[in-house]
Amino acid sequence: MSTQVYLGIGSNINRDNAILFALKHLKPLFENFKVSPVYESHAVREAEPDFLNLVVGGETSLSLEDLHAKLKSIEEQAGSELMIHNSTNFGLKHRLDIDILVYGTEVRTEPCKIPRHDIQDYPFVTTPLNDIAPELVHPILGIKVSELFEQMQPHIPEDRRVVRIDFDFNRAAPEWNFDNAQ
Repeated sequence: MSTQVYLGIGSNINRDNAILFALKHLKPLFENFKVSPVYESHAVREAEPDFLNLVVGGETSLSLEDLHAKLKSIEEQAGSELMIHNSTNFGLKHRLDIDILVYGTEVRTEPCKIPRHDIQDYPFVTTPLNDIAPELVHPILGIKVSELFEQMQPHIPEDRRVVRIDFDFNRAAPEWNFDNAQ
């Protein structure tokens, strides 16, 4: 049995390569894999570099626990880099963040909290999710993503707006930590 899943992907270090790496490793886990446009947004921590974000979705036969473990493995395989931006040393940072936004209609706190609050809280999630799943009904709020998006748009502060960017999805993904892939 397959479950419809949506994931949020973000990176603010080696951003293009991190997204390509994520897509390469996520696609085999899903059927009917959809990819939103990519958006740029300011980091919540003001001194950090801007993020690239997108949402992907598809049907998977993996359990929530197995999917969560695979996502953590992909993040680990993507590795970390030293982040220095505007003369601020942020130390070693993960290149990639992948979050399960929804897993069917499940409401859970383990192995992760779903549905993820990011859906209604952050334009960098709501906007790309609306692009590929406007009819998706939030499992707790009971309203469509398109309605959340419409309610959110007029209230987004200027520094939290997201900007759709042109992204070359056809470039080859890097092979970070490929020997450790599981």
